[in-house]
Amino acid sequence: MEYVVFDIETTGLDILNDRIIEIGALRIKDGEVIGEFNELINPGVIIPEIVTSINGITNEMVEDKNYPGVVLSQFNKFIKDVDFLIGHNAIRFDYPFLQNEFKRNGIKSNNYQTKDTLRISRIKLRRELRSYSLKTLTAYYGIINKEAHRALSDVYATYELYNKLMEK
Repeated sequence: MEYVVFDIETTGLDILNDRIIEIGALRIKDGEVIGEFNELINPGVIIPEIVTSINGITNEMVEDKNYPGVVLSQFNKFIKDVDFLIGHNAIRFDYPFLQNEFKRNGIKSNNYQTKDTLRISRIKLRRELRSYSLKTLTAYYGIINKEAHRALSDVYATYELYNKLMEK
């Protein structure tokens, strides 16, 4: 079994108008990490200060980075032929956002089955927690997320969370 755990950081929450500014991912095969993807993206628009206050990504950090089409093409190759994708709130946010960005940049991508640790945790931990945010769940399981709201750090936390949820 081969899958990719992924996370994105964006300029906002509007799938149609905001842009991806960071993609992080791990490629897993038979329970082992076999690849890592971590790229900042120059979105071609200004990153709002409120976004920078959450994830720490500044306009200066992305000004010399590749534009979306380049990074998304690389990411599309990274996820090619996996059995499924995993993310936290991926079904409602990350995956639709990613698909929209692929389309916007003329990148033909497969439709992937997506597993969502937010939904899985709500089922497996029914009524045990008030919140099922990644922050709450990592605290609940004692998972360290050193750079919360940075894509690759959130990916490692989501990967550990998925493994804990699958044990339950």
